[in-house]
Amino acid sequence: MASARKVIPKACDACRRRKVKCNGQQPCSGCMSASLLCAYDSPRKQGGNRGARATVLNELRGFNVQRATAASPTSASSGSIHSPPATPFEPEASFVQACVNAYLCRIQLVVPILSQHALETEVQLAKTSPASLQFVIALCAYVANFGNALTETQRERHSSFKMDLGRQSLEDALRMQDPKRVTEPNPRSMLISFFLYGAHAGLGDYQQGWFYLREATTLFTMLKKDAVSWYDSRANSCMFWILLISERSHGVRRSRPITLQVTSSSPTLVGSQTPGLQLLASIFRPLDEIFFAVWNGSSESCSKEWLLELERDVRIALPSMLELSNEEMANLRVTQFWLRIKLWELFPRFGFLSTESVYECLTFRYPVAVATELTILAMKLPITSLQVHGVGMTEKVFDIACAVADVLPFISVSASQMELGPVDYLTQVVSVLAKLPGGTDKFVPLLLAKINELRPELVHSLCAAMQLPFAAFSDPMSPDTRFVYEEEVGRGLYADLRRVR
Repeated sequence: MASARKVIPKACDACRRRKVKCNGQQPCSGCMSASLLCAYDSPRKQGGNRGARATVLNELRGFNVQRATAASPTSASSGSIHSPPATPFEPEASFVQACVNAYLCRIQLVVPILSQHALETEVQLAKTSPASLQFVIALCAYVANFGNALTETQRERHSSFKMDLGRQSLEDALRMQDPKRVTEPNPRSMLISFFLYGAHAGLGDYQQGWFYLREATTLFTMLKKDAVSWYDSRANSCMFWILLISERSHGVRRSRPITLQVTSSSPTLVGSQTPGLQLLASIFRPLDEIFFAVWNGSSESCSKEWLLELERDVRIALPSMLELSNEEMANLRVTQFWLRIKLWELFPRFGFLSTESVYECLTFRYPVAVATELTILAMKLPITSLQVHGVGMTEKVFDIACAVADVLPFISVSASQMELGPVDYLTQVVSVLAKLPGGTDKFVPLLLAKINELRPELVHSLCAAMQLPFAAFSDPMSPDTRFVYEEEVGRGLYADLRRVR
């Protein structure tokens, strides 16, 4: 006899609003996958809200911060979502020190915005200064959501709730925010906004992350630079370029506008002090407001010659040999591969591709060539040098793999037994993707779902290579999975390729 169906006494508030199945846990699987706060506050009632599930989901995400601060005694009386709690929150000293060490040892190389002196100063001031305490807690949320910057041992030691440490740290940081932080801008308040952007992005909450990134860039333009003793001209230069790179990277992947521009008065970087950041800036420098007008569809003024020159500028932005750490090399090379793929997507959009051309970027096989270079890089570098960059690295590798999948229906995939073909390189890229943060849980299933729609005969072999069950990808996607699929994958590139074919 079939086993009795498990009855869930009450679905969480978010699942009830979205009309999706809830497993009754705290947090439930639906809220974890959609990056929502899970609560059981609303009383049970008949019926429910009407409207598209996606609209409700976006609304819930938009109110994530408000829900996170609703438990604060002062939030109900003041009406501010940033009101600090009545009893100041004090993180464990050991957790703060673990985050400081993780930043200095694993993050500072690629995000060199804070010196050891600056961190030690803020940690000491946090004992008496509310502003510095907000800074330290926001830093901890940033580090806790930055890939595998914290070791598993550290995470298990400091995670005292059922939710993961990254989400727990972000909620603590949001509860501590004071509205005066943005009305009296200084380097500390600007960095808090940047940390909150990084923490949200690390959790996959791009909508809220974009809000805090825009807040950080706005505060940067309004800075009172001498308000914080350790914020010198070097820190200001690094911050400008990191904000510019973050804004452009987010703008490319999420089709957002940009605010920071490179002008003759822009802060300059000293190569001997920050060689990795200087090289990363050189990759993004060609992407100006003209490019983003074309990329976001507000301008149709795009010539083949202009695109070829832009692709060349990004492709030759890095020297062939890099005397840097493995982590810096991984970040630079993969970012360059990713930007080359995103630029290539404009060629089919404007009808510039052909089956044969002297320019490789004008052919359908260009993504395979980039995947070949990525495969070689992954063989030469330890996987930890990619993992440390968090979900941002995962997204870049995912986008490259998606581009390869998109061209498979339009190119020959056959190869001799003595050479590697497009499917082999796709398999290698998927293998790398599975080892990165969020790869196995989110991005590999999405990629396999895409391949199942384009070349279903390849899914079985890819699943075998990944040691994943094949049956999971032969079933129709649930509405929630379809929503995430359309958000992360889409069909724009494949439609453009069909049109030019």
